[in-house]
Amino acid sequence: MERTAILLVILNLWTSALNCRVVPGSLKQIDVGERTACFGVELQAMEIFTLYSGAWTRISGSLKHVSVGPAGVWGVNANNYIYRLDNGDWVPVNGQLKQVDAGGTVSPAGVNMFDDIFCLQGGEGASWTNLPGKLKYYSCGLNSCWGVNSGNLIYIMKGVTSNTCAGSLKWEQVSGYLSMIEVSTDGKVYGVNSNGDMYESYSPPIPAGWRQVQFGQKVKHVSYDLGHLWVIGTDNSIMDCTE
Repeated sequence: MERTAILLVILNLWTSALNCRVVPGSLKQIDVGERTACFGVELQAMEIFTLYSGAWTRISGSLKHVSVGPAGVWGVNANNYIYRLDNGDWVPVNGQLKQVDAGGTVSPAGVNMFDDIFCLQGGEGASWTNLPGKLKYYSCGLNSCWGVNSGNLIYIMKGVTSNTCAGSLKWEQVSGYLSMIEVSTDGKVYGVNSNGDMYESYSPPIPAGWRQVQFGQKVKHVSYDLGHLWVIGTDNSIMDCTE
């Protein structure tokens, strides 16, 4: 099959319409991980919620960003202190980050208030590894991590494994511009640009690049896993979408 035909097939697979349902409540940020675990943060008081049996359940504590994945449930508060959820309690972790991601195989990662990039190899008691470069948002899947910088340029770090959270240490720029980005455990990548438009790709990125996801409203945050795309609108509304 010709390469052009292959790309057309891939693009056709991307054109499936989304079936979305409005989920009661309002959140500023959401993250979904393995085993369909779903966590989110409310806008005003930064209260934390998890979806349990179809209803939002409040969890003690206050965070500005929460993430769930193979590395567990992690979050950062308004003062950039880091916490890990352990048997229902938030346990403080050394260091400070403004955004954390638990999507890596076993290692959380994130960025601090100076856009420095870190990952935690070795679990509790280990030290954060500082990666080269600057990013304002960082998200990891099973084999690669993606990020966007202050200019909304997109980068990928390949070679990320359970033994090497820093990966190859060689950033590869990906075409396009996004203000936030999320990678799922099955390799799909979703992001939102500064205009509130949503895009998707794959990890590693295919030659066809990004496809804009047609959506009825502007978006500020997305998270995808196990066939479900969770969308937070600019009005903080919550939607659960499937193809």
